[in-house]
Amino acid sequence: LTTVKGFTATLLAKWDRLSEEQRRTMLRAVNADADRVTRLLSDLLDASRIDAGRLRLRPQVVDVPDAVRQVIDGRVASGDSDDRFALRVAGPLPETWLDPDRTAQVFANLIENAVRHGAGTVAIEAAAAKTAAGEDAVLVTVADEGEGIRDDVRSRIFSRFWRGGHASGSGLGLYIVKGIVEAHHGTVEVDRAPAGGARFRVLLPAGTAPYDLGT
Repeated sequence: LTTVKGFTATLLAKWDRLSEEQRRTMLRAVNADADRVTRLLSDLLDASRIDAGRLRLRPQVVDVPDAVRQVIDGRVASGDSDDRFALRVAGPLPETWLDPDRTAQVFANLIENAVRHGAGTVAIEAAAAKTAAGEDAVLVTVADEGEGIRDDVRSRIFSRFWRGGHASGSGLGLYIVKGIVEAHHGTVEVDRAPAGGARFRVLLPAGTAPYDLGT
């Protein structure tokens, strides 16, 4: 907000004395920081809903690989290299009832986390699986080739406001991922990827009919 206020005040006071390029630079900064504030407010609201047990979900049939592809397409359109991502679908998947917006939010957060904190190729795989109770499910893994997550902090990464090292952001992304997945009666965990980086494993029960996942 400080950046937004400062550049806006400068533009209003000195518009005629600024070059076209200076105006564009300031407006780009204002736009980027406005987006950051919007994301922060959205994260805080989602965290509050999760804490209160009031995260409302609207389930419908979701094509999980297609939802992942849309997230990847969005990142490529925003400037990421298409070569950075590899999506694999292992065999046919069960029909899956999920909240499409919240599911996309989970995949977007995990892929952004891999891009921002990892390295190399971000490998995403979707495969049929079973829950502990033997129900049909979809297992989505997101893995990178970076340094991975240290064993001594792995148990804390899904906590509110946890940020590793010099990482930026609200520290709520993975907390929200966990809340959304658990609201779908699923699980999320992290371990070390075969390539050495972090690997997030999201297990989402398929469901067989529309049902109210939240209150």
